[in-house]
Amino acid sequence: MARGTGGRCRSRCLSCCGAVLRRLRKDLLLILIILGVIIGFIIGASVNDSINAIKDPEKKVTAIMLIGFPGELFMNMLKLLILPLIVASLITALATLDSKATGRIGRRTVIYYFGTMLIAVLIGIILVVAIRPGARSRPDQEGDVKSLARPYRNLDSFLDLLRSCFPKNIVEATFIQKRTHYKSVPPDVHRYNKTIDIKELSPNTTMKIFTNGTHNFTTMEEELAPGSDLVPAGLEIAARNMNVLGLVVFSIVFGIVLGRVGERGLPVKAFFESLNEIIMELISLVMWISPIGICSLIAAKVAGMSDIGQAFQMLGYLMGTAITGFFVHGIIVIPLIYFVCTRKNPITYIKNLSDAMATAYGTDSSAATLPTTIKCVEQYNHVDKRISRFVLPLGATVNMDGTALYEGVCALWIAQLHGVSLGPGEIITIVLTAVAAAVGAAAIPSAGLVTMLIVLQAVNLPLDDVALLWAIDWFMDRFRTVLNVLGDAVGAGIVAHLSRDELKEADQSKMEEGDKEGEGTELIKKPEDDPDQIVSNI
Repeated sequence: MARGTGGRCRSRCLSCCGAVLRRLRKDLLLILIILGVIIGFIIGASVNDSINAIKDPEKKVTAIMLIGFPGELFMNMLKLLILPLIVASLITALATLDSKATGRIGRRTVIYYFGTMLIAVLIGIILVVAIRPGARSRPDQEGDVKSLARPYRNLDSFLDLLRSCFPKNIVEATFIQKRTHYKSVPPDVHRYNKTIDIKELSPNTTMKIFTNGTHNFTTMEEELAPGSDLVPAGLEIAARNMNVLGLVVFSIVFGIVLGRVGERGLPVKAFFESLNEIIMELISLVMWISPIGICSLIAAKVAGMSDIGQAFQMLGYLMGTAITGFFVHGIIVIPLIYFVCTRKNPITYIKNLSDAMATAYGTDSSAATLPTTIKCVEQYNHVDKRISRFVLPLGATVNMDGTALYEGVCALWIAQLHGVSLGPGEIITIVLTAVAAAVGAAAIPSAGLVTMLIVLQAVNLPLDDVALLWAIDWFMDRFRTVLNVLGDAVGAGIVAHLSRDELKEADQSKMEEGDKEGEGTELIKKPEDDPDQIVSNI
């Protein structure tokens, strides 16, 4: 009996050890990424004083560059795979669905994305009104925003968003983004000297009196073309980055048409399916370099800060308000939406996204995290590939819950800094503009800080205070990216659950088509079943 009991104990211990090892093997990458984040902060903080003590600017920049060099290589590897991944995954997913299923899935995806972004902005505004971080002491240091403080009309930002959806050259869209270019036009002024009734002067007329010691001369100047001296004048290159929105629209249309052409498109469909599988294998290899790359990226950011403590103390109330909003939206709102829509446990689903969220925090880019997000959603949460490879690339482009929340928080924070009281109309404008600006923001680090200017201009708030945010944006942007990736991944699970009937219909129709093809093949392979053939054989 003792031997039997000992054997059972040993077998239980072996089974427990095996389960632990399997769990560690599954979560090994996540553990390494978290260690990379922690070690990166430690290295950056430990060398921060030494880096700032370097007086030669060239040596200082070189030191920071060398610390971040492995991270730069890692980001280049991920960015290299983004373009083929987005194009191949979207085309493959949509080519396997019929037009009716695509329309329903697309509507659900868009409703979810815009609904969650709207909720995120409202959460941020409620927290700012309740906590009032801008009513605290104003920071003493201000930065330089001359490069950002450029006029950008709301109409032009909306038109640029539509232009990005329809690029004129698909090859150019792979490496260039464009925006409205402004040129300076001097006002049209007419100068004249004459006797005129002063009551007839227009409000745009100015009078100048000159004297030469003997006579006085009065010159009147009338501005015939009042208004801004900066007008739109074509387009300019905004950034040497992919126009992801244009590529997404092209890939969606291409995939839908490819699914409609039937047998004629099978070679093209097989090509993109193979390309998609190859890219996913490459991504799995690259992700094992991520702990080193993430450690390097964070260490370089922390090491390059002029004063870590002052930067966090200067904007502590703003950071606390924004991070509270991120946690409320990510821990309460999004899981609640998932539970209401699916009646499933959101904790299990979100727990399986740990690799993607850790990668999002390290890379600071939802586009660079897209490969890991697809892997987590498909392998760990078992979401259908046709859904994940349509919803996730689209979400990495247009769904920015964290960005929308942060822009709404910062806009009201700046208004509180200057004692500006915003009415309901201005707050509604901030909400709508923050959502639109978040959609137009690129899936790259700190892109939301640039689009924030659009939100501020919509309600005539000063732009100079955006420079105050640069000191902490590298830190806050990581929280925004994690929330963006979480919203995308949960959206894929919700859309997959709501679209399960459409997926079953698509699978059923595909099986019926396969059965018909099989019957035709059997008729060809068995000519003896043909009565005429039997007679001829006799």
